[in-house]
Amino acid sequence: MRLYDQLKYFIKQHSTYLNDLVGANAVKKNSTILNIQNKFNFSASDMCSNQETINTIVKQIIKKDKSRRYYIGKKNENIKKVNRKVYRYECFFTRKIRIVPNAKNSFDFYIENIHLGQIPEDLNIDIKNHLETGIMTTFAYINGGPYKYYDKNSQSVCEEDEAFDLNIYIQFSG
Repeated sequence: MRLYDQLKYFIKQHSTYLNDLVGANAVKKNSTILNIQNKFNFSASDMCSNQETINTIVKQIIKKDKSRRYYIGKKNENIKKVNRKVYRYECFFTRKIRIVPNAKNSFDFYIENIHLGQIPEDLNIDIKNHLETGIMTTFAYINGGPYKYYDKNSQSVCEEDEAFDLNIYIQFSG
């Protein structure tokens, strides 16, 4: 038997002893799989008609974003191939969202610690049940603002602007 085979045999015979000695088997992983109970997707403009509030939240998200990946990393020559509007801040998002019960049996909604408004009434009962029993995951992505697109008539990349909005995603798992 070669030295390699002897070492392999020795390690194989003593591996459980070494694991017990080191405590490698003492840590058990939690293998509970969470299932999505419900998910909600709506716009900030559904909750708030004040464009200045939405703009303030968007400015906070832009200020705190570390990636600075404008136009989803695309250069003008790539925008021609995309064949759609490419927004400057479309990959900017925040997870700093709070849902707080209020005295009106409804929920106040905060993004970046700025009060956006109240959750739409038709979602209140579902949100209340899920907040009590589930794990919440939230995101708010920037929609709108400056964008680029390829204009076939002028055969060039054009820049335009539209009002900001936020796409809000809430998921409950349990």
